[in-house]
Amino acid sequence: MVLAGPTDIISFIIGFFWLELHLLTFEIKNQIVGVEEDRLAKPYRPVAAGRLSVSAAQGLYITVGVCAFAWSVYLGLALCSAVYMVAIYCYNEGGMSRHWFLKSLLGSIGYVCYCWGTTTIFDHGNPLSRVSVTAITMSGLLHVTTGHAQDFRDLEGDAAIGRKTLPMLLPALFARWSLALLLATWTAALVRLWTPPIAATLALALFALTAATKFIRAGSLDADRAAYWWYNMWLITAHFLPVFTPARMATWRFLHPTSFLL
Repeated sequence: MVLAGPTDIISFIIGFFWLELHLLTFEIKNQIVGVEEDRLAKPYRPVAAGRLSVSAAQGLYITVGVCAFAWSVYLGLALCSAVYMVAIYCYNEGGMSRHWFLKSLLGSIGYVCYCWGTTTIFDHGNPLSRVSVTAITMSGLLHVTTGHAQDFRDLEGDAAIGRKTLPMLLPALFARWSLALLLATWTAALVRLWTPPIAATLALALFALTAATKFIRAGSLDADRAAYWWYNMWLITAHFLPVFTPARMATWRFLHPTSFLL
């Protein structure tokens, strides 16, 4: 909605369920492939907990994936969905998630496709604007460079399946400080790119500082989980910043004259 502007309820519902179908397609296969990892790190997940058999999950994966792609064809998003399906195949069945860079790269492609498809649907099928293309590209780059923030909380499970992530490959102190530096660098770059008002700038900086501090000081699994939560608050705020471009501000000002964005 930041990129497309406020949309009508029908487009919102269609976009929401399009996104959920694509998310489910990935999540189901990810739990099938990573069942041993989940039994160690995330035993509450349905397949790992035994609430859903592997064969039933496989059938559900195929069904949901076909529905997601068929809906994309109907909506004119076949290319977006095809890129996404290839990426998750490489990530899961292809085993490329075991390599630290490919894991981040494929994850970023997934995020780009989520933004691409949902924005297009919210904007009633119109081509992505230049601002949207820039923002979605930034989203992909953010994940490529900082997405390993999630790996600190998954060290035990990743080690159990032989996956090599940056927090495992780098010296612990360097891995944490380098992530903090990336958060600071991206915060400065995004503020310069989108020129948000002071309140949004301070919020982004505060989330970055809090996440960075917690990652540096973390000494336990729970601490890394808390740090990752703050990282996600920073990431959400970063994705909100394009709303402050003149065209987006004009749209929100017209539709929401009392909005706090003013």
